[in-house]
Amino acid sequence: MKRLLFLALSLSILSTSCTTSDDPFVEKPNTPVLNNGLIILNEGSFNADNATVGFTSWNYDEYFDNVAKIANGKLGDVAQSMAFKDDKAYVVLNNSNKIEIFHRYNFKHIGSITEGLNQPRYIAFANNKMYVTNQGNNTVSVYNPTSNEHITDIAIGSSIDQIHAWNTKLYVQNAAFGVGKDIVVIGENNTIEKKITLDEGLQGMVVLGDFIYAISSNSFKSFFYRINANTNAVVRTFISTMNPEAKNLRLDNNTMYYTSKNKVFNWSTSDINAQENAVVTTKDYNEYASFYGFNVINNIIYTANAGDFVNSSTITIYDLKGKEIKSFKGGVATNNFYANFKQ
Repeated sequence: MKRLLFLALSLSILSTSCTTSDDPFVEKPNTPVLNNGLIILNEGSFNADNATVGFTSWNYDEYFDNVAKIANGKLGDVAQSMAFKDDKAYVVLNNSNKIEIFHRYNFKHIGSITEGLNQPRYIAFANNKMYVTNQGNNTVSVYNPTSNEHITDIAIGSSIDQIHAWNTKLYVQNAAFGVGKDIVVIGENNTIEKKITLDEGLQGMVVLGDFIYAISSNSFKSFFYRINANTNAVVRTFISTMNPEAKNLRLDNNTMYYTSKNKVFNWSTSDINAQENAVVTTKDYNEYASFYGFNVINNIIYTANAGDFVNSSTITIYDLKGKEIKSFKGGVATNNFYANFKQ
């Protein structure tokens, strides 16, 4: 009996000692490969310090939150925008007054910029420099992108938001939150070359070829502009009362897209009138939460409803025929989507 008992005990100990962390039955965390997929920027709740960078593959089979990690585990407060330059990803933290820099393809932390920032919004690159718009003091801060050294500030004087580069020029949206009507042109020597005045309620702009396309809007109508970047002259304008409150202007494969209330429309460079038929029509429209995040990437439409701005946003993806492809929960206050491809 003692012999049998000893044998049973020995087998039990042997069985236990052979179980290791390499056992195929032990569940391992699923770590995403970040160099080919969709980057999702989550603004977070104001003053909650809970901004995150999310990720999903092009199959949208699983969503990963907070893939951009830094030493204290927190990205910052209000992730306003992201920009890519070579193998770096720059995340603009508006309410933290900083820019966090990551390796684009694995989101390991590289460095931070804090000098010269005052409620930063957007980034553009030109003339071997980095330009950042500051909402707090209405300036454009200029940096050396190699050393991150702050070089100078360019005073704009009133509301400021998006910034885009065309060759050696910078085009700055001298308007924010539907108030303002000017685009300021900054030259290679960091001086203001011209102020282009449009209609009140400038909502955004994109650069396509040798032209700047912009939208202004109000509750009753929308204005669509084509501006020659060589001359800074407005060469075409048309107005639509069918598509009021046009905003969220985006560019994909030489076609522009924008939202108008609960709908998404496209805008071709040859259009002389606004399109009548919507590409996407959403349900349960909310003026503030619907299309809080919006982009079009490789003929796929990405939208985010921010809900109550405290809990997870609802991300819904469509094709260009308006068919829903996928819907899932993202981070808090998802505000934009970016393609990440390893070059």
